[in-house]
Amino acid sequence: MLTKLLWALGILVGLALLDRLLLHWERKGWINYRRRGLSRSGAAFHALTLHSIFNPSAAHLQQVEYQQIEEQDDSGEPPPDEEDGAEPTPLT
Repeated sequence: MLTKLLWALGILVGLALLDRLLLHWERKGWINYRRRGLSRSGAAFHALTLHSIFNPSAAHLQQVEYQQIEEQDDSGEPPPDEEDGAEPTPLT
């Protein structure tokens, strides 16, 4: 019984030390752990890519969206300010 209790206590101490180490690495900016949320845009990009594999029309729409973004970037004009009531360019 005492052996099991010592094992459980050792595991809890180990987990606490691992938590402190991961929080230290997060403060250094090496990882995202608990304090800062993860970026969800990467997952959305991959979900759209997977969807475009099985749905060719979605692939075409995604290609058109990227083309419009590149054209906007290449034009040299500042991006539209959505706070001033300017609507984003609709896709047709």
